Amino acid sequence: MARVKAGDDDALAALLRRYEQALFHYARQMLGNAADAEDIFQETFLRVHLHRRRFWGNALFKPWVYRIATNLCKDRLRYRQRRPEVQPGNDEDRPDVLDNLPSAISAPDDVASAKELAARMSQALASLNVKHRAVFLMAHQEGMSYAEIARALRIPAGTVKSRMNKAVSQLMAVLESSKS
Repeated sequence: MARVKAGDDDALAALLRRYEQALFHYARQMLGNAADAEDIFQETFLRVHLHRRRFWGNALFKPWVYRIATNLCKDRLRYRQRRPEVQPGNDEDRPDVLDNLPSAISAPDDVASAKELAARMSQALASLNVKHRAVFLMAHQEGMSYAEIARALRIPAGTVKSRMNKAVSQLMAVLESSKS
């Protein structure tokens, strides 16, 4: 990031490549569609470039870039609430939540069960409020520690733990209710 601050466009391109898939996937899970996720990803790196001089030399890049992406996602979700006619539908071709997990599933029944579980999980994630969804996705899909999440969201680590507990409880409740 020091090279980016100095105006090195190659360093910015390297950061973009490094975080491209993870940030896009995070934004897609937060927003529910690929078009908005692509916009948020591009806007995130535009802001990284525009505000590169604000980055503190001893700070970690990952929490900083996820804070930018999370704030942009929150803004987009607020915009959708104010303008319901602009809301895009969910992606039909969006990869399932379970697609990234290793699988030994070979029987058609097992594949169908896994897809059904993935669809239920996607719906459950969409039912979480944005604060809980952000914490859950950062921890479970992006592999961020509670300390990194706390830095990214500028909240205490205890609040991260509280939101994670609430997110998991709500997800379990939604998954249990959709099971029957």
